[in-house]
Amino acid sequence: MSPILSAYIVFLRWCLAEGSIEDILPTAKGICWHDLLEFAKKQSLVGVFYGGILRLGQMTTNKPTDDDVMEWMAVANKIRKRNEQMFERAAFVHRTFLSEGFRNCLLKGQGNALMYPDPMMRTPGDIDIWVEGGDRKAIKYVRRISPDAKICYHHIDFKKVKGVEVEVHYRPSFMNNLRANRRLQAFFNEHAGHQFNNEVKGPNGVDAFSVPTWDFNVVFQLCHIANHFFNEGVGLRQIVDYYYLLSQRQGEDRRAELRQLGLSRVAGAVMYVERHYLGLAQEHLVSDEDRRRGEMLMKEIMAGGNFGQYDERLLSGVYNNKVLKNVQRLVRDVRLALLFPSESLWEPVFRWWHFFWRRKMNKLASTDAQ
Repeated sequence: MSPILSAYIVFLRWCLAEGSIEDILPTAKGICWHDLLEFAKKQSLVGVFYGGILRLGQMTTNKPTDDDVMEWMAVANKIRKRNEQMFERAAFVHRTFLSEGFRNCLLKGQGNALMYPDPMMRTPGDIDIWVEGGDRKAIKYVRRISPDAKICYHHIDFKKVKGVEVEVHYRPSFMNNLRANRRLQAFFNEHAGHQFNNEVKGPNGVDAFSVPTWDFNVVFQLCHIANHFFNEGVGLRQIVDYYYLLSQRQGEDRRAELRQLGLSRVAGAVMYVERHYLGLAQEHLVSDEDRRRGEMLMKEIMAGGNFGQYDERLLSGVYNNKVLKNVQRLVRDVRLALLFPSESLWEPVFRWWHFFWRRKMNKLASTDAQ
């Protein structure tokens, strides 16, 4: 990692820990605040960094100028306003699906934002809602409203709700390894009821909505990180989400459970990044640290940014060409196979299996629509 990127990570660690100004002065003296903003945008962490910048008032050397602060403030205010809208829309989507007979909970998103010191500082994405009843029931309902909605193994795209993308999940996530995935889906099904009933209040009087419990999120969000890591790329926002999740409770030994679900290698990598780079206290870890895999994970995070969108190693036009996209995924499989052999080697198998599963579900959806 370059000295500049290392300084950004040190500053992020300080922002998360809310350390004293004296602790960060040696690092902050060499940071270009405009360049840091561009990095924060790529990693979808503007709000987290902005909270730290507001505490730099005592600096005398390289103190952010008024123009610097205004530039950051403009982006941070947009994030705050977007979060206000997203909390309202999330509660609306939750109520709507309840009224249609689907118990549900909101995955990641605004539920994760509630774990932040300021819920309005997290950069929001879309709305992911997990509904009860299984894939065929959910697909039938969504296709009745959006006949061309795209189906994949764990969710179906829904129409935009008040300008916000919505994904309807009938499975929270998945693993490429089909054997591990069977155990993972059994875990999700076993604990589903508690998630649908775990209501929380939104900020500023926003209506309640359901979110996953801490115990469920430890597995689900780690699986979410793994899924993006192996299939397209993962950014620091997902790692910071997990940081705030783990910070809520003293660590529990989840090694046996994570090993059974095929998540032990990823867990070791994530624990290393959380501890070594973000400064999470040892007592909050739920698994052992793995330095080699953690360094590879951090390298991929820094190279790709949020969901791998800024990875300069990507083939030109990869997102607009199915053939190139499949080739790019094979290249990624090879790159990760040495340290993460299971998910990497299973990925092409899962892709073929998914192709036939999707054809089957599209036929069933067509039959249900008649």
